[in-house]
Amino acid sequence: MTTELDGIYQVSSASNYEGPLVKRSDGTTEIRDGQTSRRDGNNVLWNSTFTALNENEVLMVSVADPSEARIDFLLTAHDGTPTREPVTYRSVLRLARKGDKMQMSGQIEYGNEIVILTLRKVGD
Repeated sequence: MTTELDGIYQVSSASNYEGPLVKRSDGTTEIRDGQTSRRDGNNVLWNSTFTALNENEVLMVSVADPSEARIDFLLTAHDGTPTREPVTYRSVLRLARKGDKMQMSGQIEYGNEIVILTLRKVGD
């Protein structure tokens, strides 16, 4: 079953994080049936679900699993400490459409970190 959100997306982010860990979470992902699974530049496994709440909002729940990440990389726990445990991020993203173009964007607040996330649809 396909959903209106299905497609290939360019993922980009900006964060207020100023710690020593180099985050490489940007890249490309493919949403199928409201779900996606991908590895980022640090080999963190991201499993995400996208649920349309209404015409303009999408609930995103992402579980980042760093258990197989690069040896020099850890995620940041809610309290700011480095961790190799999975971390769950939730956000309601704004959904914008113009013709066949689609973009989801929003803010994720996790502990003291704020991430601005944008997923721009680049293919079907």
